[in-house]
Amino acid sequence: MSQEESSPDPEEVLLLAADAARIVLESGAETYRAEETAQAVCSALGGVEAECFATPTGIMLSFYGLDGHVRSIIRRVSSRRMNLERIALVNDLSRKLYAGLLDFEGASAELGRIEEIGGHSTLLSILAAALGTGFFTLLFGGLWNDALAAAAIGAILSRITRALAWRRISDFFTNIVGGAAAAIACLLCARAGIVTNPSIAIIGVIMLLVPGVAITNAIRDIIAGDLVAGVARAADAFISAAAISIGAGAAFELWRLLGWSIA
Repeated sequence: MSQEESSPDPEEVLLLAADAARIVLESGAETYRAEETAQAVCSALGGVEAECFATPTGIMLSFYGLDGHVRSIIRRVSSRRMNLERIALVNDLSRKLYAGLLDFEGASAELGRIEEIGGHSTLLSILAAALGTGFFTLLFGGLWNDALAAAAIGAILSRITRALAWRRISDFFTNIVGGAAAAIACLLCARAGIVTNPSIAIIGVIMLLVPGVAITNAIRDIIAGDLVAGVARAADAFISAAAISIGAGAAFELWRLLGWSIA
């Protein structure tokens, strides 16, 4: 049997590689990682001169099959949610393929299982949001009562942003709502005497919305020479930060219009 006859269909290889890269990008990985993953999968399964160009919102992939024909595909990346587990599993899959420890059928089945992996449980997400916002408040100099209030508000805010995401509300408007909700809730707690330092509590809660990973990946992509992806990620992070500021600023202005002071 010739090598061409024993190799998987190039069209299916192309789809597998594109899906692997898409999952990596959707899970919040850097663009270079998505490109390396797609190229590794293609090369391991018989693709020649595999080339991949990825941005935060799309993938372009092509390679020569053993029959000498060029295959290419474009995949749109429409959603991005941080999931380090999926990134690690896809990276491990590409390494096993490249090392010959996995065949095409096994890789397809494994990638299907990886794609079905969802986010963390609701309880764990709420707990993480509460702990994060609470300890950020302490880090910025807040008191324990500020931290406890921020933790409760952060837990509720995590559910609000998740509900908006499920309804496919854009991240820009989600961040506006989140920034406004964080500011109003902390100011109400301060007026009720629960919070001593509302400004610090607001900062602690807003840290839940800050696009830290996007900023880090933007810097990483620019340093690596992926200027298009880096600038795109930086713009995304800037727009998210602007939306948070708009929401919090609107809440402060509403508070002043009501005639209440901000401590």
